[in-house]
Amino acid sequence: MGDAGTKEEILTFDQLLRQRAVDADQTPLLAYPKSRLGVNDYELVTGAKLNRFVDGAAKALLQRGFKSVSKETVVGIYAPSDLHYIITIFGLGRLGYTAFLLSPRLPASAVATLLTACNTNTLFYGNANAPFAQSVRKLLPTLTSFPILSREEYDSPTHEHTPPFERRNVDPVKEHHRRYLMLHSSGSTGLPKPISFSNKRLMVTFLTAQPHKAFQSVPFSHAHGLITYVQHIYIRKTLYLMNGHVPQTHDTVTAAIKAANPEIVWTVPYVLKLLAEKQDGIDALKKCKIVSSSGSRCPDDLGDLLVSQGVFLGLTFGSTEVASLFSSLTRPRDDTAWNYMRPQPHVKPYLLMRPVDGEICEAIVLDGLKSKAISNSDDPPNSYHTSDLFTPHPMIPDAWKFVGRLDDRITLLNGEKVLPLPIEGRIRRHPLVKEAVIFGIDKPVPGLLLFRSDNAAHLNDEKFLNEVWLVIHEANMQAEGFSQISRDVVVVVGAEVDCASTDKSSIKRAQIYRDFASAIEDVYARLETGQGGPLLQLSQHELEAWILEKFQELDVTISNTTEDFFTSGVDSLKAIQMRGLIVKHLDTGANTCGSMIVYDCGNAKELAEKLYKLRVGGTAIGGNEKEIETMKVLINRYSTFQKRQGEGIDSSKLLKPKPSVVVLTGATGSLGSHILAQLAGNANVQKIFCLIRSLHKESATEHLVSALKERNLLIPLTKVIALSSELSKSNFGLSGSDLGSLQSETTHIIHCAWAVNFALSVQSFEPQIQALHNLLSLSLSTPEPAHLLFCSSIGTAMATPRPAYIASAPIQELRHASPTGYSRSKLIGERILEAAVLNFGAHATTLRIGQIVPARNAGSQLWNPSEAVPLMIQSAVTLGVLPEVANANGADECTWIEADLLAESILELARIGVEDDSNSGAASMVYNLVNPEPFSWKKELLPALKAAGLEFDVVPWDTWLEKLDAEEDAAKNPTRKLLGFWRGLEDKKEKNVVEIVFETKEATATSKALKDAERVVDGEMVGSLLEAWRKVW
Repeated sequence: MGDAGTKEEILTFDQLLRQRAVDADQTPLLAYPKSRLGVNDYELVTGAKLNRFVDGAAKALLQRGFKSVSKETVVGIYAPSDLHYIITIFGLGRLGYTAFLLSPRLPASAVATLLTACNTNTLFYGNANAPFAQSVRKLLPTLTSFPILSREEYDSPTHEHTPPFERRNVDPVKEHHRRYLMLHSSGSTGLPKPISFSNKRLMVTFLTAQPHKAFQSVPFSHAHGLITYVQHIYIRKTLYLMNGHVPQTHDTVTAAIKAANPEIVWTVPYVLKLLAEKQDGIDALKKCKIVSSSGSRCPDDLGDLLVSQGVFLGLTFGSTEVASLFSSLTRPRDDTAWNYMRPQPHVKPYLLMRPVDGEICEAIVLDGLKSKAISNSDDPPNSYHTSDLFTPHPMIPDAWKFVGRLDDRITLLNGEKVLPLPIEGRIRRHPLVKEAVIFGIDKPVPGLLLFRSDNAAHLNDEKFLNEVWLVIHEANMQAEGFSQISRDVVVVVGAEVDCASTDKSSIKRAQIYRDFASAIEDVYARLETGQGGPLLQLSQHELEAWILEKFQELDVTISNTTEDFFTSGVDSLKAIQMRGLIVKHLDTGANTCGSMIVYDCGNAKELAEKLYKLRVGGTAIGGNEKEIETMKVLINRYSTFQKRQGEGIDSSKLLKPKPSVVVLTGATGSLGSHILAQLAGNANVQKIFCLIRSLHKESATEHLVSALKERNLLIPLTKVIALSSELSKSNFGLSGSDLGSLQSETTHIIHCAWAVNFALSVQSFEPQIQALHNLLSLSLSTPEPAHLLFCSSIGTAMATPRPAYIASAPIQELRHASPTGYSRSKLIGERILEAAVLNFGAHATTLRIGQIVPARNAGSQLWNPSEAVPLMIQSAVTLGVLPEVANANGADECTWIEADLLAESILELARIGVEDDSNSGAASMVYNLVNPEPFSWKKELLPALKAAGLEFDVVPWDTWLEKLDAEEDAAKNPTRKLLGFWRGLEDKKEKNVVEIVFETKEATATSKALKDAERVVDGEMVGSLLEAWRKVW
């Protein structure tokens, strides 16, 4: 690489140092405080002075007995980042040694491991680190250790009277590819790993150099700290360094920046937080052209504050393994999207942003990038998967926001994924909080570890939590429901306890989880068993008031004791948190509360009755019988409509071809999005009204577009009108003109939207049932009765006594639905449709749908990995086995149906665009939509999985369950999350029974797509599913 401002070819870093010694331009390259505890008494070091120091260091090392080397020889350096440290590194480099820069945060065991991995037994240490070197020597008896060079050694006048040191017989071309120094990964997710920097790789970093005088607060053992310094040597701009012997506080860093008067500040979020504590720190940053943050995620609130104050804040993002990848430093000055970074120009051709969860993508560095030091995957070949996660900017092309790491994401017991960094960042902004760490992997709810800052040491735990609770509450308000933190799961850490962190001031999450494992387990033990103070014994009326009060504390307002929990905003997290409060505070007569007691009861009145009965004895109506009674009440409540005037349905008019105007609900869901794709491409469809659940942050159209993008469906939206709506309202929450358009134009209604939650009681589905009633009323208000197609479920018949043959006909017995609120609510819907057709002249059809799998030829082929079947198949990877049957009952036949094929079938059954009725016959009121050609789990699916490259043994169901139970680490064995579900099936299994068969003749007579349906095991479908899963497993 040519030198900046010269034509000389520079192939090694030592050549660059020598060149800077003879440059006519002797702009200082380095500024470091003169005194040991100085902050702003900078000594300026020019290129000539720096080279003289390095030459003196080489000579001093020779005097210590070191010899120049031609073969790569690694030596470790463990010391604070100061001038002596820098000169020792460059002096070793001049002799031919590879300096391994070890973080002063590493324990002796990690240093010993790293030195052993590099086949070295030599360690340089800082003067204050001599005891540490002794600790390493105990682990490595062959270790030879030396103090780093002193100023007296490398700045001795005697060196000036001898010729400059030159290593003999050095081939610059070979030296270009030789390791000059080494760093290591942060160790935030485990043991740190050595990372090499050849002369060539150091030269590549010059491509991203910023030509400004700068201040640097980051140590050299942090890749960004090292790289920015070597860049400044290349561009001949002064870099002012923070004294490595002085604690970084608001006052010390502010004073250092003021004295440096830099154009750019290189720092980390922790230091920005310190500077933002007082106005003079912010003012110091405002004077800079650029403020760059790197190393860990800068909280949005902190960055927004600085930007609002006039600071031009940007981010640089990379890692020791691959160097700099992204930056927002070069964006236009009026662009306030400081936290959205663009790929570096030389990186962009080698960067793959691979989706892992909706719009969230992992950055993968491809083979060919010169700054990539290592590879960790062959998918694609010789690539490096960073595990770093980003989301794209909604408007700016190729702009990405860092949201966390794959190993940061906390997967709760219910499969929800908490991204901790935004929450932790908001809480960390409080001046009393030094660090905040979310925990909760494979637990029902997330929890929080709080580490105090020094000025909170005098507060007891309760006062400290009271002081910071407001900021936790504010963080909760900006987090998804399942990510919110309740007071009962906060652990306040003692003032004397440190939080394990890296040089970049980012937390070592895995180590913290290990260090605080017992405290974390105690949190969940208290939630489960109610360990704590005396338990309350309340009357039923007092219990009702207590329940409403506690929900208010959980930020859920319930107006009366009969108001449904779910409708009031009690999600699964709040239900679990309330159960925790019940167990902790209430006397339940030594009886165990069910895990979903809140949802099971449905409202405060029923919950209070249940809790009172648990304590005093007595029985209420059995849970199952109460649900059946509730079903009857809801069927009766929603089966009355305003009767149409006239003769009812004229089938000849219904089959007459005409442009269709379709109302579609659930268009953002898996099935609904494929139905929308089919409708958009159908020439007989004139218009599609998509009723989208009301949203606060984005319009209905934006939400629809985002959902389709997430599912990889490119659909022309020229026919689509997306309307924000509330289906449970009689007018759908629409304006008068929009509602009028629906009433005057609609020919078909396809209703896919339905809450999917198997923990809810049937009462909690009343808003869904009310929505169905409203849509049926809409169908009856159109000039000709609009054809409503209700997407039901085969769950409405799955409790039918075996052997069972389910006809395309209404289900007569309410108890034949699966005993979940979801399935029972669908059966209620089927009964309401039946009443609307028979008694009120509606034209409506029930579509009883089975297991849906991703489409073969359209959209994403990722089958939700949190569902039962994908989790079962994942056990082939984690346990090496799969069961020989599909469930505890010994089921073998699978009738899975692909989403796009199902959507096509629904349009055919809707008779959209029918041109003749010769094959129509009498339309059925119910269709069973499962694949008419089943396949065998054991004889076909399992061999297809093996043929696609999955390795496993086939074992009996009982053996599989035993292996699933034996591996208790849910992080290694995600399938274990549904162990309780499968054990439940095990308890109810019946041997040698005939499976339920769903008749499909009625559906296949009308739907050619269903009649000709391919089976999932045919073609390449199994391989495609497996490929998509492997990207997220």
